[in-house]
This record gives sequence, C-alpha cells and structure tokens, in this order.
Amino acid sequence: MLAQLTKLEENYPGGLAAYVRSARTLLGQSARGENPLDGWSPSVPDDGVDIGPGSDAFKTFEARGLKEMANLAFAVPAGGLGERLGFSGVKFALPETCCSTATCVLDVYVRYMLAIQRLVERNNGGKPCRLPLAIMVSDDTAVGIHKLLDDNSYFGLEKAQVTLLKQEKVAAVGDSDSSISLKSDFEVATKPHGHGDIHFLLHSSGTAKKWVDEGRKWLLFFQDTNTLYFAHFLATLGVSAEKGFAVNLVSVPRKAKEAVGAVCKLEHTDGRKMVCNVEYNQLEPVMIAAGMAGDVNEESSGYSKYPGSINELVYSLPQYVETLAITNGQIDEFINPKYTDGTRTAFKSPTRLECMMQDYVKTVPPSHKVGWTRYPIEFGYFPCKNDIVSAAKLSATGVPPGSASTAEMAVYHMHATELRLLGAQIPPPQPVSYRGVGCMLSAAVVLDPSFAPCYSVLATKLPSPAKLRLSVKSHLVVTGTDIVLEQLELDGALEITVAEGGSLVVRSLTVTNKGWEFVELSDEEQASAVETTAIRGFKLVKHEAKSIVVAKGEHMVMENGELKAGAAPETSGARESKDCCAQQ
Repeated sequence: MLAQLTKLEENYPGGLAAYVRSARTLLGQSARGENPLDGWSPSVPDDGVDIGPGSDAFKTFEARGLKEMANLAFAVPAGGLGERLGFSGVKFALPETCCSTATCVLDVYVRYMLAIQRLVERNNGGKPCRLPLAIMVSDDTAVGIHKLLDDNSYFGLEKAQVTLLKQEKVAAVGDSDSSISLKSDFEVATKPHGHGDIHFLLHSSGTAKKWVDEGRKWLLFFQDTNTLYFAHFLATLGVSAEKGFAVNLVSVPRKAKEAVGAVCKLEHTDGRKMVCNVEYNQLEPVMIAAGMAGDVNEESSGYSKYPGSINELVYSLPQYVETLAITNGQIDEFINPKYTDGTRTAFKSPTRLECMMQDYVKTVPPSHKVGWTRYPIEFGYFPCKNDIVSAAKLSATGVPPGSASTAEMAVYHMHATELRLLGAQIPPPQPVSYRGVGCMLSAAVVLDPSFAPCYSVLATKLPSPAKLRLSVKSHLVVTGTDIVLEQLELDGALEITVAEGGSLVVRSLTVTNKGWEFVELSDEEQASAVETTAIRGFKLVKHEAKSIVVAKGEHMVMENGELKAGAAPETSGARESKDCCAQQ
C-alpha cells in the first residue's frame, strides 16, 4: 500500500495533497450546483481560418507546412481499449478499412510519418530525417501496444523514434471531503484520470524538452480513433507558422447541440479572456446565462457558428515547453460524482478527478496566441468509437453515429473528394445503411500515404485536370511512392502496388470487372462474425479485381492496358521532389 501511495504521489503534479485539495474544491462546487463557467460569455474567436482543400488558401498554407515538416513531432494518447466499440483489443489495432485489412490504424499513422520523412529527405539531398512519436499508454493498453509495435517491427519506424509514456491512474475519493477510497484493507481504489495526462507525462519524462533541444518547432496532437487527422495536417501546420499560433485547434462545422465541443472565446465579467474548447453540454447553459438564444444553427449555413473541436491540435513546441515549465503539466480538471439523492452529499460509487487533453489551452499565458483552423466536414471528424447497436440508435435520430462503418466510408469519401477536386469524374456519394447505421457511399478510394501524404503531392501524380473516371461501384487502392496516373477509367476493382525503388506511369488504362461489393450482414452472420466485421455490420465480398504490382527496381509503363518496361526516372521520386520544392 505504501508503494502504491508513493506511485500516486509521484504521478500527480503536487502529489496527493494537491490532488485532495483540487477534489475538495470541485466537489464543493458540484454540491452547491455551481456553474464552472459562471460569469463567462462565449463568442467566436477572432483568430481563425476557414479553408478547404483545393482552394488557393489551402495550397498556400500547405506549401508553408511543407517547409516546416522537418521540424515536427507527434503525440497521441492511447489509454483506452475498444470495448465501447465492441472490439476487445487496443484501438490502434483496428483495421482502417476492410479493403486493406492488413493496415491497422497505427500503421496508417506511421505510413504518414514515413511518407513525410521521405519528402524531407528528398528535398534535402538525402539527409536523414527521423520524426519522433510519443504514445501515452495505460495499464489497459501497454501490453497490447507494445506487442503491436514489436510484432510489426514498429511498422518501419526506428525503435528510437517511438517513446511510450505510461499513464497511471489516480486515487478514487468516496465523499465530499475527498477521503481516499480503499479497494481492500491495504489497496487504494484507483480510476483513470483522462487523456489530459499526456501533458504531465511529456513534461515529467523530459520528452518535450528533449525535442526542443533537438531543434524541433512543432508538435501535432491527435487521438487514436480517426485517421482523417492526417488529411490536412500540413496545411494546419502552415496556418500555425504563418499566423504565429502557439496553439491551433483544428475544427469542422458543428451542428447545434451535437455532442462535439465548440471552440470559443470566453470573456469573464472581471476582464479575463481565453480561447478554449467548451464541451457541448456546457455550451448552451453558458450562452443562455449570458443572455443569448442558446446553441442554434445559423440559417445561412445550417451549422452552429462555433467551430467544432475534434481534438487535433498543433502546438508551437518551444512555447509549449515554456508553459509546461510553469504548470508542471497540470491542466484544468473536472469531477462528475453520481449522487444517491437530491441532497448531493453521498455518492453511488467513488469518483475521481478527470482531465482532457484539449484543456491545455486554458493554461497558456496571454502572450501565447491561440487560434483555430476549420475544414469542410468530409475532411474532418468521423471517429470510430460507438458499438453498432448504439450507432444505429444515434443514426435513427439524425445524430452522427461515430461507428466503424461511418469511419470507414469517410476514409473512402475523403480520398475520392481529393480526386474530384483535382478534376476526376466520380459520382457523388449516396446514402446506404448497414444494420441500421446510415452511411454515405460512392466509389471506395484508398490512397496510401506512400502515394499521397498530402494534397499538394497528390496533385503532382495526376495531370491537370485529372483524367480519371470512376463508376459508383469502383474500388481503387493505390500504394507506392513513384506512381503517376495519367489516364484511368475504372468500373470495378483495381489495386496498384509499387515497391520502394520501383516506378509506374499509367498512361492509359481501362478496367472493367465484377469488382468488390459491400454486403450487409444477416442476423445470423452478425451474431457469428469476427469483431472487426461485426462492428461494421457489413462484409466486403471480393468478386473480381485487377492487380498491378511493380517490384523494387522495376520501372513500368501501362499504356492501352499493357504493362511494359519503361525508363527509370532520373532520380527516384524526381517529379514529386521537384514539384514540392517548386511549391515551397
């Protein structure tokens, strides 16, 4: 028990005494029914940018981000399992799509990192680039994430690039005086503290300071449930660099009363100001208290005027470390006790303090500029977090389901949208439903990060405008760095894979086959399906597909449907590197 108390003391800023003091304060406010935002009035923050991929502004900001990408570091909290989703493993192990079942979520994130490293190396004469990644694990996920990394040789990263930071639980308290609860005679009851612990761990481990000492300037925070974070992160980085943001909160359009936090500028009656995320259940009460109409959609857009926070953040790393030195990584906490009755004195079960990663912005000094960047919804937030039954209920009420099926379809839609923006002819998505979960489905497109880690690079792989025509039933999967798609007509399924050191130019290709089909599971199939299929509610039936594979050292040209040997590029990736440098 003393060893446990020592660990609890070490893993909370200020130790157990500070923890108990904070709990007493927050429990007192809860018992009195106080509004934590009393006296604050919300408005839309002045420092913000609305941009969409394909726009001139997006191209400008992404070009700036391409200049800054060598100075990046990445951090992601991954302390929870996929039990809420109906998946027994760590969420990192979930397959992103059923088109490429070998590609799990963590693999996708790493593929983006590796693609960015290649871009940096090619633009800097081959000088090695290694971007660091910090992953916060917990008692629940430490073993699973270690195994996932070890079994897959860190997905191509060097082991030294990855830092695993162990999140410890905090003591549970059993009454309004914050008495520490016991699980047994000589064991303290503990509970998770929340993903906000990642700030304390980056500080206490010295990881953030080490990155600054290495000359790194930027830190991208994201979460383990949404791979679309990487669809636009270089443009976000460009916004931060261009506008001098210490914190950039990435956002999407938000429907009023949607269970998504809102990016707000809060002004207090005493003159204090801050830009932060306001949770959806707090937004309307604080608006009404300030004499506003409440959380409503604007007639012009059909959305709330407040950007929806998606827990993707870009920090100025030196300013982040400066703030951590002052706060020791502690951020605003909250407590949510379940009372036995209206007297608000006794708890149904022990409770604990909680914290959220995005609330770091409440600790930054006034001199640090906090802003936001908002992207269209198709490039935004489609988390994979709710089980299929819960998702169907949400879908029936018009609320975004946040399911494995909607997350997968969003990946296809995002990639197809990028191609459309470059001139490709692809039918718009149509509504479909799998086990009661409403989705939008058109051509299923997966552009691996090795092929197109960002919009600017994708544009170099296609003519202008793109000469691609895909039918509504098409499935297109493209993997490999040196690939150019000059002309393609697809009505079916096509997989293109080019190994590192190989190249392929598709001069002209028409593919027609039976393709692949998403088929809703029957009741019997749903009951017996493996987890990764059951959480989706559909299976992918692969009737027929064309596969083009180019090995290392091969340089091929596809013309009139025939694959022939071609001339090797002057320098591997020459077209990509030259065009990216020209943009910079």
